[in-house]
Amino acid sequence: MVHRPRRALGPRAIPALIGAIACVWPAAAQLPAEGAGVSADPLTVYLVTMGPGEEVWNRFGHNAIWIHDDRTGEDLVWNWGIFSFDQLGFVPRLVRGRMLYAMYGYTLQQTLAQYEAEGRDVWAQELALTPAQKEELDRFVRRNAQPANRDYIYHYYLDNCSTRVRDALDQVLGGGIERHFAGIRTETTWRWHTRRLVQMAPLVYGGIALVLGQRGDETISAYDEMFLPMRLRAHLSGFFVEQPDGSMRPLVAGEIRLVEGTMGLPPGEPARKWPGYLVLGLLGAGLLAGLGILWRRGAGGRLVATVPVAAWSGLVGVAAVVLIGAYLTDHNFWYRNENVLHATPLSLLVALFALAAIVRPRLIRPAARLAVWVAALSALGFALKLLPWFSQGNAEILALALPLHVVVALTLRRWAEVSRAPSSG
Repeated sequence: MVHRPRRALGPRAIPALIGAIACVWPAAAQLPAEGAGVSADPLTVYLVTMGPGEEVWNRFGHNAIWIHDDRTGEDLVWNWGIFSFDQLGFVPRLVRGRMLYAMYGYTLQQTLAQYEAEGRDVWAQELALTPAQKEELDRFVRRNAQPANRDYIYHYYLDNCSTRVRDALDQVLGGGIERHFAGIRTETTWRWHTRRLVQMAPLVYGGIALVLGQRGDETISAYDEMFLPMRLRAHLSGFFVEQPDGSMRPLVAGEIRLVEGTMGLPPGEPARKWPGYLVLGLLGAGLLAGLGILWRRGAGGRLVATVPVAAWSGLVGVAAVVLIGAYLTDHNFWYRNENVLHATPLSLLVALFALAAIVRPRLIRPAARLAVWVAALSALGFALKLLPWFSQGNAEILALALPLHVVVALTLRRWAEVSRAPSSG
């Protein structure tokens, strides 16, 4: 496979108070001086963190491990966020949740030039590792970058560019990062962070609100939070490691800002979006109800009245296929999704029967019966929110879907009565 540098996809979710609570040590880390003599400890290791970018997949930030070697003068930045739209089977892999990402090393100059051009912040934290730990880390990243080892199957929350950096550091620290942070519970969830970071992109926000299931609402640990580069940076800033003499020392010896970006930081918490979705749902319901009066005005009126109903029902039906089809993929965070009550395959049948009724009005009767079932299931999804087992954060989908489903059912039933009237006269 041929890889080419892309704007690295920080974890989404996939999906953290990006940068705002990052602790900056008073003593800034010193960059390696050119021509410095070779010391007994020739390697200097930095955690490099890049701020969010403009594209949706860059809104989560990025990170890497920078290793300076006094012996060779090399400054290599190793990152696990490389992918290509041109990779073989990109779309099928994306659909199946088995996207291939890769690990590569680039020079510090290349790295800083890319992120400066994108207007993104770049910070470097010098890590107080022992000489043996630095050598182990250097061997690990070079071995990982070999063609046989560099590719991996990406997961937006559990295995991404940031968790790979975290795990590489944890390996040389003997598992100390996981032992310390896995037991620290946060007040955040996978969904909370994802909503916060993608709320500037309405379509992406809506799509994630639809597909992310109950697992997205699990309260996560500080260790889990490190799927976000900025949270890894913040958490490690206050982390102490045991030294060979038994003393405790901060892992981060200092921090310096390598690039001052222009992008700014995303919101520190997600906005409440469901009221806007409710307004949209009510406006859509009002439009469908208003156009419904045209049903009586012959085939032309039926066409104008039916197309919006069919379009909504067809869209919902396609969404249902996506939610059900997720069980055939590795998108395991899409499983156990309460939105299956608001998006069911029955809506596809509603759309088909409604369109056919433009020519044969009697077919509106089965469409009406199916629409009632669709509305009833959506109402059930709303009622089940009273039970503790149905706590998925899907208020946006509920607020949008329920008013539209109810109005579609009422409208189609009224049309069914109209279509039945001539035969009773």
